[in-house]
Amino acid sequence: MKVASYNGCKVYNLSSGKTMPQWMSQTKKKALQKDEEYRRRLELIQDFEMPTASQCIAMTKDAEHIIVTGTYPPIVKCYTTSDMSLKFQRGLTCEVVAMQTLSEDYQKLVFLQSDRTLNFHAAYGTHYSIRVPKFGRDLLYNYDNCDLYVGGTGNEIYRLNLESGQFREPFQLSFEGCNKMHLNPVHQLLACGGEQGIVDFWDGRSRKKVTSLIIKDHGISTNDVTALKFDTDGLTFGLGTASGFCHIYDIRSQTPVHTKEHQYGLPIVDITYHNESRTILTTDKKLVKIWERDGDNMGKIVTNIETPADISNLTVAHDRRGMSGLLMMAGEQSRVMTYFVPQLGPAPRWCSFLENLTEELEETASSTVYEDYKFVTKKEIEELGATGLIGTPMLKGYMHGFFMEMKLYNKLRAASKPFEFEEYRKQKIKEKIEEKRQSRISTVKRLPKVNKELAEKMMRKAGNDKKKQGDEEVTDAKQLIDPRFAALFEREEFQQNQNDQEFKLRHPTMAKKYRAGESDDELDLYEEIEDDDGIDNRKSGGNDYEMEESEDDHESEHDDSIENYLDDDEEEEELRRRRKQKVRKGVRLTKAEEKEEELGAIARASMKAKIKQSQMQNLGNKKMKMFSLADGVSAADVVFAHTDEMKKKHKLEKRMGEMAIEDRLRLEKRVEKQLQNAKVNNTNIARKDNSARIRSFKNKEEGIVREISFVPRR
Repeated sequence: MKVASYNGCKVYNLSSGKTMPQWMSQTKKKALQKDEEYRRRLELIQDFEMPTASQCIAMTKDAEHIIVTGTYPPIVKCYTTSDMSLKFQRGLTCEVVAMQTLSEDYQKLVFLQSDRTLNFHAAYGTHYSIRVPKFGRDLLYNYDNCDLYVGGTGNEIYRLNLESGQFREPFQLSFEGCNKMHLNPVHQLLACGGEQGIVDFWDGRSRKKVTSLIIKDHGISTNDVTALKFDTDGLTFGLGTASGFCHIYDIRSQTPVHTKEHQYGLPIVDITYHNESRTILTTDKKLVKIWERDGDNMGKIVTNIETPADISNLTVAHDRRGMSGLLMMAGEQSRVMTYFVPQLGPAPRWCSFLENLTEELEETASSTVYEDYKFVTKKEIEELGATGLIGTPMLKGYMHGFFMEMKLYNKLRAASKPFEFEEYRKQKIKEKIEEKRQSRISTVKRLPKVNKELAEKMMRKAGNDKKKQGDEEVTDAKQLIDPRFAALFEREEFQQNQNDQEFKLRHPTMAKKYRAGESDDELDLYEEIEDDDGIDNRKSGGNDYEMEESEDDHESEHDDSIENYLDDDEEEEELRRRRKQKVRKGVRLTKAEEKEEELGAIARASMKAKIKQSQMQNLGNKKMKMFSLADGVSAADVVFAHTDEMKKKHKLEKRMGEMAIEDRLRLEKRVEKQLQNAKVNNTNIARKDNSARIRSFKNKEEGIVREISFVPRR
């Protein structure tokens, strides 16, 4: 038996303990004597359960028997309260929707089944069965005129007179679907509630409709009525809606006296008036609310009872003294749920021992409750530096961690993290500053964590286009790409490695930027030139510029440049020029031309990157600027490259470009031998002279104009 307390009201759960199977051996029964939970169990009524779930529960008027229906299979059980055991059980043909006792005891019963059947039972068993025209939802018996009312899916209340055994003229309702009915015990006023939030009141004596009531929850009248009941005073009327509202009315007014809301928003299952304690019990599928009904305290919660399973029906046990504090609930579990609330009333006479049990439970000390303990894992203990406490009484092992006293935990935390409050204070200040910044009117660009540089570049280019068109600026990089490729800025495996050689070959300008330390604006300035003709023109000066080296430069560099530029013959230049003309005129290139153009641009960019890298290594990785002298070199040491040897060399290169491949290879071998011989003879001269570079470009007015740059002596 478990005890729960809410608002100082204790609730004893009588159906929480373990049950003992009938086939259990004596050895196991003796072993269970040491089980604390089994010893504290309480079985109020023997075999007070159903095979799967219980649906309806009711107590006879003489308080001697309890009738319970359940499933599966469909079954009805009758229990005797004096013996607190099962009297009989019977099988049914279909599930029970509602039931009603027709006599003071169990001998006359009627069940409304889900197959539209009214099944009448006597003391010996099934007596008679009859079907109603439509599926029924509720059942009610009028003891004064022996009429049995059946409400169902239609707009009629069927009346079966059990004295004459005939159906009488049904009551015509103003709505479709009657969910609940109840008869006033004082003046026989019949209330019928159903769909659309309408309740019709009928006089059973004159068989005429008296009035109608429209229920509204927060001004909405579309909620169905799922529960209604009159009090024994004849004036109080309560109903529940499908949205979880309970309205209490005085039948002399259409305005509710009080409205109670169940927070779960589930349909109200039952409303019960407990006159002995002057409280009202309202039930939905999850809990039972018990609240005051008189005076200024009307609506004040006495306690809540939360059940482990959904509730289908509720009844309060009574005896000759009146209603007691014992609640019995049918629900979606095999065992019938029973609770004892001493504040509502005493226990019934047939189970008066509950009073003594509750007093004993209050006197005995309760088991240890871990309210003053902190659960910590092994990792948290290591962070606190308390691994030495493992195995001591200060740490109580439980599941995957330990229980530690809260006082000890606070001391260890203060010692291990002395500046935690300062960090917390700084974090709060930072959050407040960020909140103030967000209140300012500014465009916030959200950059992703993955590929931040690529997103910033795309947003900058898109922003420039938007400004030209007069549109709003882009604030998120994901707006610029197809949603199918949004993982480019989310998943880390798509992060671009800018130090990779393949990335540098495909993005030579980016590689030069990181190598030379250029800014983003300077990079964007030259990107357009590179995209147009596929060559980086920042240092070379475009297509009209040509780089020439003096004869006195290192032969290895000279040979490499000759081999690289021999591939750019006139035929390839002519094809490239034609492709550019097509692009300028708007003519679409073929797939082969596009592929060739793309591969050519990549090859030329990679070739230039390699040449530039070798030149920078030969110059000691020192970047030289155009038209400036190196440190430690005077103007007198400058050597001009306008020599006869250089002119001969240029003529030779031009001649080799016009020759066939076989003749060109032969000439290259011969030139290589000559250069090797010249290298041996002119070693001392080459050390004294400085190599100079000549930049030549074509000018329409002045012809060929040469510019001289200086290279320091080695």
